[in-house]
Amino acid sequence: MKKLVLLLAAVGASGLARAQDSRDEDIFGEEAKPTQPKPALEQQAKALMDTMQIGGRLEILSTSSQVENQRFQEGPFVPTKTADIYFDTRPSEELRVFLRTRLTEQESLVVNASGATSRETTLRQDIDELWFKWDLARTVFITYGKQHLKWGSGQIWNPTDFTAREVRDPFALFDRRLGQNLLKFHMPNEKLGFNYYAVVQFDDAERNDDIGLALRGEFAFLGSGELALTVQSKRNTPQRFGVDVSSALGPIDVNMEAAFSKRHQRTFFQDGVLEDQQIVLPSPYQDEDKTFKQLVGGIRYAINYNGEDAVYFGTEYFYNELGYEDRFAELYSLFVGQSQNLYAGRRYVSGYVRLPNPGTWNETSFYLTGLGNLSDKTSIGRLTGTWLVANYATLEAYVQRCFGEYGELCLKIPENLKAFGQTQGLDPDLQAALAVMPTERTFLTAGVGLSINF
Repeated sequence: MKKLVLLLAAVGASGLARAQDSRDEDIFGEEAKPTQPKPALEQQAKALMDTMQIGGRLEILSTSSQVENQRFQEGPFVPTKTADIYFDTRPSEELRVFLRTRLTEQESLVVNASGATSRETTLRQDIDELWFKWDLARTVFITYGKQHLKWGSGQIWNPTDFTAREVRDPFALFDRRLGQNLLKFHMPNEKLGFNYYAVVQFDDAERNDDIGLALRGEFAFLGSGELALTVQSKRNTPQRFGVDVSSALGPIDVNMEAAFSKRHQRTFFQDGVLEDQQIVLPSPYQDEDKTFKQLVGGIRYAINYNGEDAVYFGTEYFYNELGYEDRFAELYSLFVGQSQNLYAGRRYVSGYVRLPNPGTWNETSFYLTGLGNLSDKTSIGRLTGTWLVANYATLEAYVQRCFGEYGELCLKIPENLKAFGQTQGLDPDLQAALAVMPTERTFLTAGVGLSINF
């Protein structure tokens, strides 16, 4: 009897223990066994987090401008806040993943139909970069996703940068253009100093046959030179071929870009008249069979004025057959959207001086840049200074002035042209484009910004 009682007690205790374990599992979940391997997804997440790097750039920039016949104090004040945050991880030696997001908040003045003004704040959210990168046997390197790609050796103009969708701001110290949707194959030959690229372009692709293809080869020569050949083909866009050469000739660096394009479906303009008493809008025409040339040549030279510091000089000339010598045709093409800024004129020239960290001013730099449209005789000059603040932040201040009667770089349209657009019953899109064009030059612009990289 005593043994039976002990046996029943042991069975009851075991049942109570199992019941308690069951209730604990229902409430808290099953306890992981120390010897059980972690699930694959958990291992991948841990690998991602262990190699994750987070950083970015924060900037507050305020600009103001002065329109002719207006005091600077009465000009608009426009603050802009930008936050770039990136996440960079390498979960294995073969794979790297990168994400950069951008938030931009901008305040601006809006003028309604009655002439009253109001303040408007816009918030824009963009993915600047999101790409995966891996390799095949350390021979071919593949990058897929939204990424930055710049081709060409020019400082201001890059006509051989066939994948670019926007024109780079030639005065900005930080390139604010967003990335492009690409699949890039890169095969380097380190022994010869050669690089081969094949780039599949997905931007603006609404159909499968809208996807573009660009091929590029870069070839080192004479120890300091590089020759690049580029071709691009995409449906409903011009066929392009480019040559890019850069090299050192003693103490002088030289560069040249030449782009040739055919099958343009854009509209060109000719034979316009813009006078006080007579206005004739330019006549449109197309020329798909012509091969257009765009040529850039530049030189750069550095002068060492002491053992550690140098001042840098550079100049560049751009000949653009896609642009116009006639100012009216140039402006008309700009405001109907057939030309891009800095590519609307036929002939351009630029010059710049860069003075980084002069003498004992190791936290200060100065930049002077001039840009001229020789076709419409307008130009812009900008002086920029940067200073390191509190060892981490950068203070940037600039002042910019335009010169010339009016044209692309000192933009305005005559009042009689705007009145003509309101009274002649033009196409609504053209009339709307004319309505927003300024009739007075914005000839002075100033800005102050504070930024930090982390």
